[in-house]
Amino acid sequence: MAMSPIFWGLYCCQVASTTNQINNSQIQTITSFKSNSAVEAIARPLTVRLLGENIAGSGVIISREGNDYFVVTCAHVIDSNQDAELTVLTADGEEYIAKTDTRFNFTDIDLAVVKFHSNNEYPIAVVNSNLNLSLGEQVYVAGFPNYDRETTNRGSTMDLGIQPYNLTQGKVSHVLNLPLERGYKIGMSNEIEIGMSGGPVLNKKGELVGIIGRAKYAFGGFDAYRFSDGSTPSEELLEELISASWAIPIYKLDRQDKHFNIINKSENRNLGKIKY
Repeated sequence: MAMSPIFWGLYCCQVASTTNQINNSQIQTITSFKSNSAVEAIARPLTVRLLGENIAGSGVIISREGNDYFVVTCAHVIDSNQDAELTVLTADGEEYIAKTDTRFNFTDIDLAVVKFHSNNEYPIAVVNSNLNLSLGEQVYVAGFPNYDRETTNRGSTMDLGIQPYNLTQGKVSHVLNLPLERGYKIGMSNEIEIGMSGGPVLNKKGELVGIIGRAKYAFGGFDAYRFSDGSTPSEELLEELISASWAIPIYKLDRQDKHFNIINKSENRNLGKIKY
């Protein structure tokens, strides 16, 4: 049965360059809680690996229309591969040819959509449309590291298909009122590896709350932590920001006629759209 596509947007509340955060002593106690097997069962079939010429990253199945599946990932994962075919690796070991869906325009937000076709049934992420994340709340990040951290030489995992799948646990350490450039708003204690960019961030119910895109101590130094209005954090705040992994929050899109609009709920500002 064909299903109408439900696409998802992001919420970047640009009101002030302040931040809510928990301190380092609180962060150090984060790894003590137990694994959530229910979230693990939800995360695995939703998370896909994206491979292409000179690129590798992760994504999450966000929508379906007939036998077409739509995957949200980070734009920086596929920036160098916009017009070329990609390979999508799903949790059942299948491989599919996919392409970037350029109908989406996320402007300066670090998100992109990839589409693939399959006769198999894959689950669709359930989005928490309220995104009332609390400091210290448990979150889970899934994806595919490009390198094996268990080996001394950190060998490449490019030829290992879906074997490198990883799910990390952590807690929310920052919720920015004004996001960093490219829409990054949620800081977390989760350990993130290169290659996990584009993977889902799930709450303890297994609901999608964000897309991971930056590991701790991101490339770019100070410039990687510039706010979306062009301002920069204080040295004290920068110390907090660089010690967190960062994600872009996800919200349900409002549908208007044949457009799917990404709405900033605080300002009713259109951040991007897709038209059929």
